[in-house]
Amino acid sequence: MFGDLMGNMEQQQAEMYKKMAGISVDVVVEGISISGNATKQITNITIDPEVLKAEDKEMLEDLLLTCVNRFIEKAVKIESEEAQKLMQDMLPPGFGDMFK
Repeated sequence: MFGDLMGNMEQQQAEMYKKMAGISVDVVVEGISISGNATKQITNITIDPEVLKAEDKEMLEDLLLTCVNRFIEKAVKIESEEAQKLMQDMLPPGFGDMFK
């Protein structure tokens, strides 16, 4: 009984990871944009040439840190929402509200 449940859970986790990899996450902070997916994998970073013209290394570093942290926060939020949906789908009817 529990073996089937655990096997199903592993399959559901694999499906969730695949789904998360397909969800785009994009963040823009003052001329820096980061794109990736909800598995927290960054696929592209774009820096507006105007930001580079400022020649302020500290400002660029701060903007990059802010943008990366917002990207991670957004991806984690999406991951949490999807995990909650998965748990609700796995529970018997009426038990889905336990995790709200």
